[in-house]
Amino acid sequence: MSAAAFIPILFITALTPSGALFVSDTSSSDYPVYPFNPAYGDSEYDDGWSHGSLLSAPNWLLAQIDQNLMSTVLDQGVTPIPTEVPETFEGYIAEGYAGLEGGNYRAAYNSFKKAIELESTSSDAWYGAGIALESQKRYLSALEAYAKAITYAKGASSNWASYAGKGRVLYNLNRFSEAQTALEMAISQYENGGVNEPEELEEIYRLLEEITGKTGPSETVIPSSAYVPSSA
Repeated sequence: MSAAAFIPILFITALTPSGALFVSDTSSSDYPVYPFNPAYGDSEYDDGWSHGSLLSAPNWLLAQIDQNLMSTVLDQGVTPIPTEVPETFEGYIAEGYAGLEGGNYRAAYNSFKKAIELESTSSDAWYGAGIALESQKRYLSALEAYAKAITYAKGASSNWASYAGKGRVLYNLNRFSEAQTALEMAISQYENGGVNEPEELEEIYRLLEEITGKTGPSETVIPSSAYVPSSA
């Protein structure tokens, strides 16, 4: 059999304008053989086929298909993938404190964790993570977060709240002696930093009174002022 007489078997599928699917077998004797028509190509090197990134089809066939259905028949190119704009450190911090205010502590912690990944020495990010963990009663992890916040704090005005958080956590772990030391340090830093957060200061004194036996034990309370960055 000569090369000119050889016609490979090819099945071509397409959608008709009515939406029906038809299959054409090129091995059939009634298969139309069309000569190359430059009208269907972009250059003299075109082979009479339209090529997409995934599928190809002969131009004579595409000319018979409703153009409104073309996107369902032939992939004409690569669809761009949207790129996610990365959040900034400040954006994650804002998301974290918004999560705390809304009581969504797990989401808040995830936001603070992402902020820490961007700035690992941020006292505000570690403090926020401590609040989120304490609120979930993950006390050991919260204790570590508060310790980090104290380490990276830049002065009394920014680390007093972390000492207060550390004192609350130690109290809940029944480590009363350590809790007392942390709470007393919180008061000292509070006074030296010129801070004005009476609600949280009241909670610190209340816990100290319980530890020293002046009042009965009760559950610790995280004041709403704790949801403000410690450096603010």
